[in-house]
Amino acid sequence: MGRLKHKKGRPAKYRASLKDNSYWEEVKRLVRLRDGYTCQRCGQRYNLEIHHKTYYVDGKSIVGREKDFLYCLELLCENCHQKEHQK
Repeated sequence: MGRLKHKKGRPAKYRASLKDNSYWEEVKRLVRLRDGYTCQRCGQRYNLEIHHKTYYVDGKSIVGREKDFLYCLELLCENCHQKEHQK
């Protein structure tokens, strides 16, 4: 049996785990400030999400340590984020 494809409006388990996470809220705040509250691809200023350009640095996961690797994150609108994951 195949995995369910992620659909808009239904958060993935990973995204659901970040809800009400104070560490992740701080990471999002830092990335939004750095990127000027603007999608880094199209310039849109609403429906913004944090995108991991990579989850690994030197073969080690950065999940849970994103503040140390802010350069691996970027602010994208929902549409650009979805396009990025379809590549």
